[in-house]
Formats: sequence, structure tokens, C-alpha cells
Amino acid sequence: MNLKDVKPAGNTIDRGISFVIYGNPGVGKTTMATTLPPDETLIINAEAGIGPLLGKGHHIFNVLSCVDDSNTEKTFEKVMSDIYKQLRTTDHPFKYVVLDNLSEIENQLLLSYVFRHGRESPSRQEYGDAAYKMREWIHLWRDLVFQGITVVFNCWETPMELKSVEGNIVTLIVPKISKSNVPTLTGCVDVVGHIEVHEKTGKRWLRLRPNEDSLCKSQFQGIGEDQAGELADFEIIIGKIMNHQYGETK
Repeated sequence: MNLKDVKPAGNTIDRGISFVIYGNPGVGKTTMATTLPPDETLIINAEAGIGPLLGKGHHIFNVLSCVDDSNTEKTFEKVMSDIYKQLRTTDHPFKYVVLDNLSEIENQLLLSYVFRHGRESPSRQEYGDAAYKMREWIHLWRDLVFQGITVVFNCWETPMELKSVEGNIVTLIVPKISKSNVPTLTGCVDVVGHIEVHEKTGKRWLRLRPNEDSLCKSQFQGIGEDQAGELADFEIIIGKIMNHQYGETK
């Protein structure tokens, strides 16, 4: 690489987009994933339920059906690493990959380490190993965007005490993963959205502007400008991101 060849940023997006979508179980994260194009979408399912996916035509890889932690070639870590390598190094039709969900992936990884170490419950070693591996995975899977793949990390939500810029302790709703990895996950992606259901209409909305209650962000213009958020539909949201006239002044 020659630094003389580095070019200024253009006015268009030439890679995939990385999302974190988080909310309580049952609020509609998986349903939102079905708004992605079925023929081009791979949903990596680490949960037991697939109800929202039935009849939608999306490709589903059920991680738990392949895992056998008593076999070193089929541990949870090995299965997840293998599917990542295939996405990175082989020809496939997928332009959208959804990890559904990252909270359960971390839980399953922790249980796998506990089993392999012959313990009855997690120790500091297992918690530390799981947190370190998750930190590695977050960056690796996020980096698929540079191959033109849009990556979606679904997560549950949890309250967490954080220190504000003024030094005060505040409680925010954040994605449910190990506390040490919350800044890593939310900091390295393009969009962090809290999925919510409108009390009167029942419609799902994605909050993208940070507020006093939840940790959200968008690094793109054209979305999240309304305090109410965006309709929880990837086709609409990605369309707004890709079609925004970047660099134009009013």
C-alpha cells in the first residue's frame, strides 16, 4: 500500500452497512430481519424459536443443530468460526447476514467453555474467555462489510449504569452482552437502534437518536432525524441510507 494512493471519501457508500438492533425478547427483532431480501439473506439462528421466519423464504443456519461440545470438531466456537470462514472465503449469494442473536451466542459460548473445562458453573476464567472471544468475533463479523455484506447483530436489552461526560452515573438501556464489550459493539458499527412498539398502533419503530433512556446512534445522514425513529423495516432504512445525497448542501 502506498499512502499516495489513498483517496478522499466520495459521495456514495461502496461497502456493506453494520447494524445493532436490540430490544426485549418478542419485540420484533427477527421479524425485522425478514424485511431483508430472502434470496440474499442468511440468518444465523442461535435461538430455539424460528416462528417469525417460517414461510418467508430466508436462508437459516441453525447453529445449535450442528453443535456437539463433546466433539472438538463440533464445539460452538468451531461451528461459528467455520460459518464465518465460509462467508469470508467462499462464493455465496448472501449480501445480508443476521446474527440472531448476539446475546444468546455469548450465552452459548460461555456454556460451551464451562462444559469443555469440566465445571458445574462458570468461573472468572470462562467469563473472561467468552468476553475475549466475543470481542474478536464482533470485529471479524463487522469487517464483512468490506466485502459488500450488510451485517446485523440482533441483541436483547438490559439496563446498565454508565458514567456521563459530566461524570454523573446514569442508567441506560443497552444491548445485552458482557459489560466490557458494550462499548466495543456499539462503537464499531454504523447504526445502533433500539426497537420499540408504538402503544396505540402496535407498529414497530427503530429509535436511532440517543436519549436519556437508551443507547442509540447512526453514523449516516438521512435516517434517525425524527425523534420517533424509523419504521422497523430494513428495506426502507437501507434505502434511505443508500439514496441520501451525501455532500450536497441545501
